[in-house]
Amino acid sequence: MATSSLASEITIGIDPLDGGFNPHLISEDSAFVRALADLVLPSTHVNGRPNTDLVESVDFVEPSAPGVAQTVRYVLNPAAQWSDGAPITGADFSFLRDSMVSTPGVIGAAGYEQISAIRTSGGGRTIDVDFRRGVADISGLFNHLLPSHLLRDSADGFTTGLDHIIPAAGGRYTVARVDRQRGAVTLVRNDRFWGPDPAKTETLNFREVRSVQQGVQMLRSGQASYFDVTPEETTFDAFSLLPETRVSVREHETVLELTLSVTSPVLSTAAVRRELVGLIDRNQVARLATGRSTNLVIPDFPVSEPGDIGAGDFGDDGPEEDLNGDNKFSSADIGTVGPTLELATRSTPLRIAVDPADRMATAAANTIVDILRSKGINAEVVLAPFTDIAGKLLPAGDADAVVGHQRTTMDPVTLADRFLCPVALDPDDVTASTGSPNDVSSMSSRSRKRTSIRSGNLSGICSRKLDGTLLSMLAGTMNPEDVIPELRRVEQSEVLSIPLVTENRVIVLGPGIVVPDADIENWSANPGGITGLLSTAAGWTAKEE
Repeated sequence: MATSSLASEITIGIDPLDGGFNPHLISEDSAFVRALADLVLPSTHVNGRPNTDLVESVDFVEPSAPGVAQTVRYVLNPAAQWSDGAPITGADFSFLRDSMVSTPGVIGAAGYEQISAIRTSGGGRTIDVDFRRGVADISGLFNHLLPSHLLRDSADGFTTGLDHIIPAAGGRYTVARVDRQRGAVTLVRNDRFWGPDPAKTETLNFREVRSVQQGVQMLRSGQASYFDVTPEETTFDAFSLLPETRVSVREHETVLELTLSVTSPVLSTAAVRRELVGLIDRNQVARLATGRSTNLVIPDFPVSEPGDIGAGDFGDDGPEEDLNGDNKFSSADIGTVGPTLELATRSTPLRIAVDPADRMATAAANTIVDILRSKGINAEVVLAPFTDIAGKLLPAGDADAVVGHQRTTMDPVTLADRFLCPVALDPDDVTASTGSPNDVSSMSSRSRKRTSIRSGNLSGICSRKLDGTLLSMLAGTMNPEDVIPELRRVEQSEVLSIPLVTENRVIVLGPGIVVPDADIENWSANPGGITGLLSTAAGWTAKEE
């Protein structure tokens, strides 16, 4: 096909824009934000392999000093730069590491917490990263780097600097405009991208789809050619009727869940948490939170009695129940309203926190509270930004539970993130761009007495023995397959969370889009992983009408 026959832009339908664009924050983790980050932000690894656009090499080298478990050397491509002309350097690595270990409610903090120092040389292009404890799989570190030169001078640059736009790009596209009133995000090809394979289409327009009818009309009229949206009741059927249109429903490795805090004054015992779980009809919560009863998958949810070490399905690829299947868990299995929970909430309500920017989570939290109140339990919803929930309300006992989206991938960092003891790092524990490593290996005695922020471990569960197992898994001396059964036992016997509904996406490929693989069922940048189809958009083209 001749270049002249290709369209200069592609329009893509997406979910409404509810939050910011920081891919490292739990509160902003969505299919669109993940794809946006893949298209705009630079990463050391792509699909588990070194990204040769950004790094010339990634090597384990001789540890720099006694007490350093491992040192990893990154050598950056000399041409790597941000879209404003600033070079990508070790300062961007240090900014991301320091932000990840000091910000509550982030994704993947466990790997960064093992880093003791970042040292740079060669004008910031050679970066030596020292680890206080080993991390065997480093492919999840230093991905989606942020432009530190534009964010670091603000006290909350990491948490709010990407609220309205991504200020500079290091990928194939840059963010040109964000129009929240119209629900539109426009990406244009990054003219400063230095790699050998630039974006094939000049402009990507992302447009909110607020209803099935709007989306179908956009496809009929040629206003959009591709959609990646959360399904409504009739989404699949409506799009499937259109000619030359392929529709697929996909499950993402993300689940909406209610996480229970073990440090809560109300839910401090597994018996009370088990009692609470028995009152919640997950089918009802899922229907009311999503507004649909089709394409609704509720994860299997076994709960062990204390001491029960039977097999379960925490986070694995085991069977899932459909909405109309048998709900394997009910209040009859656990017990009806008992005096323990009633007594615990008699003077103090059960407080379920949720970020109001997450519409589905907010609907779920309100439904859960309504269910509990109907059963005589004193409960209320607490609305707050997710960073406040994870950094203040849960640790201080001012919230007893939280509703939000959590990733369910089974990689070592995600598993460690969910179960490692929450740690309050010393304020002086920051990585250095030059010089020797900071010795913070003795942080446990003093800092753990202070209130700890929570990252992936929102329940606050803490076991030193389990920490040792998780750190061995991170170091590669234990396989995740050997650790997962123990984590399931902890999850089930301690009743740490209640999975409510698995995230589903409807993918619609209309006529005119030229994609790497015509079969969208096989088309993915990272099969089985968290990366979605939108992340491949830099390689798409569209035919002129």
